[in-house]
Amino acid sequence: MTFVALRLWLFGFPLAMVGVACGSPVSRPPLEADRSEAIRDSVKQFFESIPATLAEDGPIAWLRHFEEGPEFFMASDGELAFPSSDSAKAFVRLLSQRISAIQLRWVDMRVVPLGPGIAVVGAAYRETITDTAGAEVDFGGFMTGVSRHHQEGWRIQNLHWSSPVPSRE
Repeated sequence: MTFVALRLWLFGFPLAMVGVACGSPVSRPPLEADRSEAIRDSVKQFFESIPATLAEDGPIAWLRHFEEGPEFFMASDGELAFPSSDSAKAFVRLLSQRISAIQLRWVDMRVVPLGPGIAVVGAAYRETITDTAGAEVDFGGFMTGVSRHHQEGWRIQNLHWSSPVPSRE
């Protein structure tokens, strides 16, 4: 049994049993099918627009897609990269001085509506970043996040980007 499996068995199973015995602490009525599909399509359309804005405007385009409130954060490979929208803004502005182009492609995007105006998103990604000297670097991995709907449309509340870890053989 792996350490993770052991930890889940030791700690997760008893917690799950408490949840079953006491009832679910968070229960939401399910969305109607047509409402759920409309949210899924709308969020997917929002995320599918991101690569075009990045290709057109470079890294600064990310700022149009991030939520501005204190709820925003971003993690990368298991570490908190940006604890707030202010830290993300500062980094993106610096990055836009060093990066001339970003090509991003989502693969097999999944959208799960959680309720009115909120959804979880996941997708594999391929990204090519070109710096101002013309050097290109390719990245790939998987992204998960939460998107919320605001007056101005969908915005990213949080994201986690992960890249495959090389095997240690």
